[in-house]
Amino acid sequence: MKRLRITPLNIASALVLAGLLWQVMNDAVGIGTIGWFFLLLLVMVVADQFFRLMLRNLKRIWIAEGAFLVFVALGLWVLKLW
Repeated sequence: MKRLRITPLNIASALVLAGLLWQVMNDAVGIGTIGWFFLLLLVMVVADQFFRLMLRNLKRIWIAEGAFLVFVALGLWVLKLW
């Protein structure tokens, strides 16, 4: 049986999904926003699989995925300001 490896993108995906469920339960989001949440979740899952294929060492995965999350967060912040 394969070992479960927790990575930053797994943690971020869980937080995004929990945030989406929290907002849906409070009726705070519309259908369009739900679509964007699912798109973000899909991108994070695909990126996680890509990093797992490219980097076998767990320490390297943490560094690469952490940097990826920082750049995505900065990109979203810049887009929001623009």
